[in-house]
Amino acid sequence: MQAERTGVVTPDGVRLHVETAGSPDAPVTVVLAHGWTCSTRSWHHQLAGLPAVLGPDGVRVVAYDHRGHGRSGPAPVGTTRIEQLADDLVTVLDEIVPSGPVVYAGHSMGGMTLMALADRRPELFGSRIAGAALVSTSSGQTTSGAFGLPARLDGAAAAVAPRAINLAGARLEKRELRRKVEPDVAKAEQDAVRVWRQVASTRLRRPALRQLVFGKKADPAEVDILMADLDALPARSFSGFFEAITRHDLGHALAVLDSVPVEVMHGTRDRLLPPRHANRLADQIPSARLWMYPGAGHMLMQERPRDVTHRLASLARRAASRP
Repeated sequence: MQAERTGVVTPDGVRLHVETAGSPDAPVTVVLAHGWTCSTRSWHHQLAGLPAVLGPDGVRVVAYDHRGHGRSGPAPVGTTRIEQLADDLVTVLDEIVPSGPVVYAGHSMGGMTLMALADRRPELFGSRIAGAALVSTSSGQTTSGAFGLPARLDGAAAAVAPRAINLAGARLEKRELRRKVEPDVAKAEQDAVRVWRQVASTRLRRPALRQLVFGKKADPAEVDILMADLDALPARSFSGFFEAITRHDLGHALAVLDSVPVEVMHGTRDRLLPPRHANRLADQIPSARLWMYPGAGHMLMQERPRDVTHRLASLARRAASRP
């Protein structure tokens, strides 16, 4: 089934790219939100697969690009925040899914977006949000041995990582990335810049990206998708949202998710957000079911598409059968 493309405009004037599949009259809508540096294309298996599993009249699937990503408009200065993404999600729901139960699936930063929504709009859970899938994501403490950064970026050292990434982002904007950072920048900052400058570079060696982001036996076509999204990513989104992710700490907001079915899915070879983040989420949401996928990396919906699609289909069936 070919996805239909449309868009919504946020209150501050950013146009968000939206793709839909399935019937608008379906009994349940699955909303898919991608991670940092990605786009709706990372969910291409689920956009096609969910209507195939549940029938085109059994589900509506909505995927959208976060501001500053994919085909959405750039993020204005000061808006590269997880809380802003939660507000954008409300706009998507109001404009595209005005009624009916919603199953939300968030990958990485997309999962963090749902946590920010739980913090800001807890009344939506149970009334609008009828189920959730948290895919390769975290409730906080992301800088310790995560995102490909050295394990020694703990404690005080971790605090300088966002500034290092902002430095890299500023240089990207000017297309003047240098081989060395200024001598007065801390060694921890140099490490962070080096790792993520490699990720952001259009001359990235393919094996490096595959090793960092994917698990075993990654499909080359799936790696191509991520490389293309990285290539097109504005520098402000690269650096600004990285800093937002490092500041993300919303474990206290997860209690509201205990009121709806939640599936936590994670790969055992996720180097960006190691599996301990999934275990922590499962502890914070006692009713959640935890699924660990041996050998899979960070891009779980691309690496284990059948498994992720069927987990979402199960959530959709439960939401559609609610009284």
